[in-house]
Amino acid sequence: MRQLSGFRRLVTLLVAVSAFAALAAVAARFRTEMRNRRVSITVDYLEAERLAAGAGISVRDVLRKLEEAGATSVAVTEEMLPDLEEQGLAQVSGTQRLATVRLADATLLDRVTRAWELRGVPSDPEPQPSRAPYTLLWSPDRPGRSAVFRGSIVALAQVGTGLPERALADAAALGMEPVARIANYPGASQRSMEAVLADLSRDGVRIVICPGTEVFGYFGQHREAAEAFRQSRVYFGQVEFGKQKGDAQLGSALRGEYVRVHSISEGEMGTLSEAEAVERFVRAARERNIRVCYVRLLTLAGTDALAANARYIATIARGITRESLLSLGAARPFSEPHVPVLVFPLIGLGAGALTALLIVEALPEMARYRRWLLPVLCVACAGMVVFGDTGRKLVALLVAVVAPSLAALPFVRMMEGCQHGGEPVRLRKAVATAVGMLVSSSAVTALGVLPVVGLLASRAYMVKANQFLGIKAAHGLPILITAVLLVVELPAASQSMSAAWHVRKQRAQVFFSQPVLVGMLVLTLVILAAVGLALMRTGNDPGVGVSGLELRFRSILDAILPARPRTKEFLIGHPALVLAAVLTLRGQRRWAVPALLVGVLGQASLLNTFCHIHTPLVVSVVRAVIGLLLGAVIGVVLSYLVCRQAGQPAQKSPSTG
Repeated sequence: MRQLSGFRRLVTLLVAVSAFAALAAVAARFRTEMRNRRVSITVDYLEAERLAAGAGISVRDVLRKLEEAGATSVAVTEEMLPDLEEQGLAQVSGTQRLATVRLADATLLDRVTRAWELRGVPSDPEPQPSRAPYTLLWSPDRPGRSAVFRGSIVALAQVGTGLPERALADAAALGMEPVARIANYPGASQRSMEAVLADLSRDGVRIVICPGTEVFGYFGQHREAAEAFRQSRVYFGQVEFGKQKGDAQLGSALRGEYVRVHSISEGEMGTLSEAEAVERFVRAARERNIRVCYVRLLTLAGTDALAANARYIATIARGITRESLLSLGAARPFSEPHVPVLVFPLIGLGAGALTALLIVEALPEMARYRRWLLPVLCVACAGMVVFGDTGRKLVALLVAVVAPSLAALPFVRMMEGCQHGGEPVRLRKAVATAVGMLVSSSAVTALGVLPVVGLLASRAYMVKANQFLGIKAAHGLPILITAVLLVVELPAASQSMSAAWHVRKQRAQVFFSQPVLVGMLVLTLVILAAVGLALMRTGNDPGVGVSGLELRFRSILDAILPARPRTKEFLIGHPALVLAAVLTLRGQRRWAVPALLVGVLGQASLLNTFCHIHTPLVVSVVRAVIGLLLGAVIGVVLSYLVCRQAGQPAQKSPSTG
């Protein structure tokens, strides 16, 4: 026992060293988040034009009103030949082999010519019939100046002709930053993309959002596109949930050096209320590191549509800047936290120590091998994190499984102790003990939070260019480990390995040979279904959506709390853990077992809260604390209700169920 105490002291020392190293990484990430708190509210120039036409005022007056409400930038979409035709600025004639485009004036001729040259469209000063088709550009007010490009009018109609000068002039006059919407184009190369982006930079553009279904550089040119963005110092605007082709590849090539954008499409706007739309933008900025809110106008109709849209934008602005966590301004990418390389292997030592502790505590017969088990696991984890991002992901996943499993061990031991002896505890004392155990178990889980946050402290995770690996496994495996330990129990440390496994085999046979009451079977199936549903709803692409009722409940919590706690924690997991401890202390182990398994889900979710690195650290901490407090209160109330309903405490039962 004395030697085992020495082992625990060494584990404690290694975990402490790991925690201090992780705190250095956490501090670097926190400083990075605090340096980038500006969110841009972007309005669409074309929508502002339509709103101005309906109101009978200038576009500049509309933009000024929206800017006063909180808009900081204006999205300007590049025009195509069909757009110019629709506006009466271009007239196409001729055939597919030789088309003539008459442009309204020389300024437009220069703009289109320059845009096509930058995009690498081949020109031909001396057209030859064998090289047809051709497209000729000319303007009546400059008859001596024309441009001949090789390509059919159908193909060139899909090539951008540059940003409209009127939009850039209006944005500049009001001091609003122009956000360019530039489409991908045929034959894109690193050289042409650099030229296009550099030209935009000269026009004051710092962010480019790609419209349509493709991003710059698709297909197969994502590395070249990333380098073009870096060279021009123009930033890619990655649209959240946009599902654009090449988006993931370009984001990965940029290594997180881009700006995240949240937008609600015109079609989706028709299905949302104003309050729901506001909540979407506010939550995106405050909880997911979104730095550009691309706001489609609420309405273009009505007697005072401009005032309605101004109120809409002002409401979004107030929600984003609430409690001064964020401010409005020009959006820019997050910088890299630059965590010292030495920090990661030190964090790995703690991960290995926690894993060794779980093995020795869950498999006591392994204590005799602790002298080599601890160093092997520590060296393995420290070595894995040195070999790049994949190793850090795997070690983070290991910690996310180990920490909640360790947090559940005191409950398993308590259930075994109450089963083999002891009188039922008074309700008040049982509740106080249960709340204390919830807090201490959450503290153990927090030992896993620091390594996970430290290992993943990089810009790529902060903007979701990279993500935590194995969210479903991190939720499900601690529950499975706890369930197995409840069935086979913990043998004595003095037993040999063969004897310990023989005892486990016997206990498993006894467990599976017990008769099952219908009520217990139904309860077990309900709990398994609930846990399964919770696991299905975890992950980056959950298979089950959220009901309308739950969305309304979340909205209420968002309105009354600084940060909305996760349902799996405050409403399910934490109350179940308190109830499990109370029922055990009251001598009702049979009903405590399923409650404990649900409670472990809450501990896994608590750690998983911090696995969403794109959520600001302050928000995650506040969310976890509020969830723990509310969960404890709900658990106390639930325990009193259940125990009062059950009447007098049950006597000790020989059942192992």
